[in-house]
Amino acid sequence: LGAVKSARQLIAALRIRHPKEIDVELIAAHHDILVRRMRMQHEEGRLLRTAKHGIINVSDHAYGSNKWRFVIAHEIGHFIQHPDNDNFEACTRGDLSNYAGSGRETEANDFASELLMPAALFKKRCDRNRPSLRDVAEIAEEFNTSLTATALRFVRFSPEPCAVVHSTDGAVDWLDWSSNFQLAIKKRTRLDSRTYAGDLSAGKPVDDRPGQVDGEAWSNSRDAADLDIFEHSKKVSPRSVLTFLWHADR
Repeated sequence: LGAVKSARQLIAALRIRHPKEIDVELIAAHHDILVRRMRMQHEEGRLLRTAKHGIINVSDHAYGSNKWRFVIAHEIGHFIQHPDNDNFEACTRGDLSNYAGSGRETEANDFASELLMPAALFKKRCDRNRPSLRDVAEIAEEFNTSLTATALRFVRFSPEPCAVVHSTDGAVDWLDWSSNFQLAIKKRTRLDSRTYAGDLSAGKPVDDRPGQVDGEAWSNSRDAADLDIFEHSKKVSPRSVLTFLWHADR
């Protein structure tokens, strides 16, 4: 089965009807998986398994936010979707940010997103006027998910033209966007000093609210000059910035 379909079947089998009912540690126990919090240097999570039993080790630093829940859900995804791996999976921070393309890490992320933020419960909460990270944070609190994971899920379901951009050390390292978002932004682009994300990356203070910026500050594409972009950026680690972009429908 596909990862999303597997997660939906699990949600249905457990009769989950509300975000607060998604207890990821109980779901792990349901599959005879023990969850342990451990000090880990290079991984976010690690799955040790036999054919029918498993142990998920979760890095200590994942518990600094609700990211630990996504790590567990990701490893449950490996356990269910990849039964031929009878040794272990070690997942890095990069693996848990991999939503593009194909492969086992993408499948595990798709499973985790659907398990923690089921489309049937999540989608209707994404219909917001002039959305920003405030809306994303409100939904993240309800679903007990990280701001980053929730933002990625939000742009997939929002009817508004919007995008989420993650940058590290002053350069874009990944992004995703709604189907009607019109601004082309490239990975590895250096943050412009005219953006709030650029200010945050440079250590300058920025108000925690959306502000208007020129489209050309984010893109050199042909249509950029005609787009007024509303940007809401927030530091999510000492080196990284999460940005939410929105523009009016055209």
